[in-house]
Amino acid sequence: MAKPLKILIVEDQFVEANHLRLMLKKAGHSVIGMARSVPDAKYYIAQERPELVLLDIFLSGRETGIDLAEILKEDNIPFIYLSANSNEEVLSKAKLTHPYGFLVKPFREKDLLVTIEIAEYHQEHGIESSIRKELLFQKQLKTIITKNGTWDDRVLNIITSLQSLISFDLVMAVFYLDNTLSSRVLGYARTGLHEYQRIGIEELQNITALKESEINELRNRSKVETEAIFYNDQNFIKICDKTPIKKLIANSMNMKSNFMLPVPLSLSENGGLYLSFFSRQSNNYNKNHLTLCERLQEPLIYAIENLISHDKKIDQKNTSLNHNAGKNIKISGFESIIGKSPMLLKLFDHIIQVAPADTTVLITGESGTGKESIAHSIQQLSNRKNQPFVKINCSALPPSLIESELFGHEKGSFTGASERRIGKFEQADNGTLFLDEIGDMPLEIQAKLLRAIQEKEIERVGGNLPIKVNVRIIAATNCNLEKEVADGRFRLDLYYRLNVFPIQLPPLRERKEDIGLLARHFIAVYSSKTGKNVTEIAESALKSLLSYQWPGNIRELENLIERSILLAKSNTIEHIPLPVIDETKINNKSNEWYFKTIQENEREHIINVLEKCNGRIRGTGGASEILGLPPTTLASRMQKLGIKRSHF
Repeated sequence: MAKPLKILIVEDQFVEANHLRLMLKKAGHSVIGMARSVPDAKYYIAQERPELVLLDIFLSGRETGIDLAEILKEDNIPFIYLSANSNEEVLSKAKLTHPYGFLVKPFREKDLLVTIEIAEYHQEHGIESSIRKELLFQKQLKTIITKNGTWDDRVLNIITSLQSLISFDLVMAVFYLDNTLSSRVLGYARTGLHEYQRIGIEELQNITALKESEINELRNRSKVETEAIFYNDQNFIKICDKTPIKKLIANSMNMKSNFMLPVPLSLSENGGLYLSFFSRQSNNYNKNHLTLCERLQEPLIYAIENLISHDKKIDQKNTSLNHNAGKNIKISGFESIIGKSPMLLKLFDHIIQVAPADTTVLITGESGTGKESIAHSIQQLSNRKNQPFVKINCSALPPSLIESELFGHEKGSFTGASERRIGKFEQADNGTLFLDEIGDMPLEIQAKLLRAIQEKEIERVGGNLPIKVNVRIIAATNCNLEKEVADGRFRLDLYYRLNVFPIQLPPLRERKEDIGLLARHFIAVYSSKTGKNVTEIAESALKSLLSYQWPGNIRELENLIERSILLAKSNTIEHIPLPVIDETKINNKSNEWYFKTIQENEREHIINVLEKCNGRIRGTGGASEILGLPPTTLASRMQKLGIKRSHF
């Protein structure tokens, strides 16, 4: 059982709230209050900070449970949602606030207690992970101080050490010495996992096509924030309008959010280093970064002052740095993953963070996005890399065999069991078990899997003795598990037990920067396999790859490149045999095929013909002649389908 907790119940139905109170009291927990609305909840929280909040989504009053969830998240108070509505829309909205659990009414006492235990596990893991990362950063700072090298090198080392705590695509270091803005322009753009391109004044000139004097004028007109602050979405757009240098960077390098980390120096130094982090994601920074900044400021000040005392000549001429930029370096643990897009780099950061722990990982994403490769990278970067890595595809086996495959069976336990068999859990003991397509696991097996994960023990089919196992679980699915939970096909408690550290893989259409790298990688692989001397891809063929939507993701790209190599008549792929999928498109929300209606197909066909005819309907070669329709009928059909001639 979970340890006793101080719990606040936020529920506007007294009977349900009291029923919860009785169940919690019976389990040994203390209830600090029962709030009926968000204002009531705020009152209780101000009186005594709860260790957990049970939060109904739909409450009396103007504010909802989701509004209170935002406050709880900022104060680092874990919460579990309660809801009588289990539809997918509610689950999706709730997920955005990162709850520690979700209970759908009516629920059993056991469901409540298991969900609280899981929430406690999530909270402890989150705190432990944060502390571990911050301690590692402080250890790295001490090492950086003692290293020799140029000022730029040492600043870069500090910045790259911060990457695990503050993700960024670009960081600009602003120096104030003797309370005067330094003429030095120094920044680093992230181009790979451990690759950074130095951004000095020359690089800024090349990127922005401005003169040095024009850039310096924008810098001088821009106020530097001397306190930690972040800007997302519209706030970022507004601050860019007020800060010319930020607007220049945002427009020229496609940045969408910003976080300022000031490192003021002691009075004797009269200045400071102000780090301006930029991200291409519009909501990359939050209030947690502000509290993080408070904790990091002292060790950062110490590190920067040591660097300055080591080298007072901060404005000396620097050699241009380009740390591995442009090279396709294979990083240990990520050999099977190709790409340098910002989304993929952030994914790498998450993998590096979670791999050393024994935390359960849930990998989600469309088919063909490389979930097994990610699982393999986590295993290779973990402390279990020299131990077994056992895989099982939950959708490839009939329900009658999955239990035996997972847990093994004793001789004679069922017809055909002629000998004892060791299951995947025992095979993976002290190692890693990869449960692929976990969303297809039958409900009756889900309960036994949950027990095995929670209690770290299994029983073979036909056996009666528990067997202790030490296994790290990595699960993967292309299903929308929230929808599966809502529809009753996947256990809620198992979902939250697996979803301790979720990793969402982006589809290939959202990381098109990587298509060229992937294509060239597959060209090299399949040229070698087929014995053909194909080394290049024509620009027109590459453009066709970039314009395609990739419903089959990386797997589809790999298959097409292999086929193209077989069809190639020279050392260059001139044409890619892309499939015609005008009749279908991917529904990104459900990962299911969506077929267009007859009206949608008709509208698209008429538009295509009109484009070929430059919008001309009548006469020889006009759209009506090509379509075999009288001009009046075509005009009527266009009006019905919402097609306007002004479009052409």
